[in-house]
Amino acid sequence: MCRLFGLVSNVLVDVYFSFYSSPVSSFVELSRYNPHGWGVAWFNGNEWNLFKEAKALYESLKAKKVISKSVRGRIVISHVRFATTGSVKKVNTHPWIYKNWVFAHNGSISKLSLEKLIRSEYRDFEGETDSERLFHFMLQEIEDVNDVIEGIRNAILKILNHSIDFSSLNCLFSNGDKLYALRYAKTSPNYYTLYYIERPCGDVELNRLSKQTRQLIQMKLLRNEKAIIIASEQMGDEPAWRRVPNKHLLIVDKNLNIELVKV
Repeated sequence: MCRLFGLVSNVLVDVYFSFYSSPVSSFVELSRYNPHGWGVAWFNGNEWNLFKEAKALYESLKAKKVISKSVRGRIVISHVRFATTGSVKKVNTHPWIYKNWVFAHNGSISKLSLEKLIRSEYRDFEGETDSERLFHFMLQEIEDVNDVIEGIRNAILKILNHSIDFSSLNCLFSNGDKLYALRYAKTSPNYYTLYYIERPCGDVELNRLSKQTRQLIQMKLLRNEKAIIIASEQMGDEPAWRRVPNKHLLIVDKNLNIELVKV
């Protein structure tokens, strides 16, 4: 089991608050329960950058410097891993970049059964995980129809029609244009969740929030920063967090428009 974090912003932003300062479910705290690797990918408007380690985020000697000094993105995807399939090493650590797409997954799926649906030209895997195979399979289906939503629907339908066992297909993925967040839990729906929030939220009462969150929102208001955050858990004390319904795809474009599609 793992935890996911994604962000789309109107300007280049860092994610230090969500990683280290959030009063609720900071990413570093979540890594204590998901200690088998962490990674972050960020799109600066021109290209993807990626940093990951096969060790716990909370134990990393490099993480705080990377997050505070290097990560500046319009789109960010991050992941803390609890290994189920594949050993604890860098090539098995999420997220991955493949054909200019970035992907991270929370859940498990039958690796050998899924591989049978992946054509040879999409089999250039880095590591051993079921999650990376799900990534390549979804991209295969997307490119076959040249449409993200229909490709994801086709991928899910094939998984169901071939009776491939899985717990969750929850994932975040992006091509640098939009951020896609799929919530599709087969088991444990109260664990395989996704939430999202707009920051700063226009009607929030700052005096009801923690000091850390108040400072973050005040800073964003001063800088005219806006962002949509998507995460496996509510990473903050604002009441405006909303749950993505199961079997839905949340899409956020570069103008921070949100679309919610049933799949």
